[in-house]
Amino acid sequence: MTDWNPSDPDAEKVFYDLSAWDFDQQAELASALADAEIPHTWDGTELVIPPDAEDAADAIFAEIEERLQIEPAPESDDERGDDERGDEPGTPRELTDATPATDYDLTEWADLERSLVVESLTAANIPFRFAEGVLSVPTSDESRVDDILDEVEAGDMIPVINDGPDGDVVPFESLNAFFLAGERLRKDPQDADGLERLLDALKIADPNRPPRGVELRVWRKSCELAEQLADALVEESPVDLDDESDPGHIQPIAEALHDLLRPLI
Repeated sequence: MTDWNPSDPDAEKVFYDLSAWDFDQQAELASALADAEIPHTWDGTELVIPPDAEDAADAIFAEIEERLQIEPAPESDDERGDDERGDEPGTPRELTDATPATDYDLTEWADLERSLVVESLTAANIPFRFAEGVLSVPTSDESRVDDILDEVEAGDMIPVINDGPDGDVVPFESLNAFFLAGERLRKDPQDADGLERLLDALKIADPNRPPRGVELRVWRKSCELAEQLADALVEESPVDLDDESDPGHIQPIAEALHDLLRPLI
């Protein structure tokens, strides 16, 4: 493993655009990279690796693309600046009053979901107008907007968020802690360190603020399983550390949490 730090602005990086890959395909790739001990991170739907791992990553890409019949992922030869990478969304197009429009009532949607809709419409270059929670779009783009709304509502979008709820905690720490807690508790439900990791992670985890590169639905499911696991250990049926018997209902939850997060670690 290398000392490569993707957070270092001076670190060289190679980017792969995986916006055309679905979650299962990305998870398959992340698992293969982890098994090969290739350092990597996600920047939205872009995979980022160090240059010295490029050949090994390319071999993994080739194997997965052939096995899953995926079109080859575009790759950059050099490190790119923020403008070239398109980290910032383009300029939103405002819907004009003269354009025939279709309205969507999103007043019951959370702020995060509505922000994802705005980002997606901007990226798709679709004009829109938001007024008091009602989204208006050109009727001619109704089918495309329906698809965007379905994806957001299903939690299939990947929000670009890398700061914690207090602005100083990286939520990926929670994801790692959930994974390690699941790893420990699936093997030993009486592992006190596993329980401590879980409770600490739950204190800073926000189901509406997923780590960078993690789909909202996956993050919310992780938080839900972590809460269930904590309840099983602490509230509903506390574990007697002197009792060597298996509580039974704890390990399946820990196993589910571990398996859900394994492709992302």
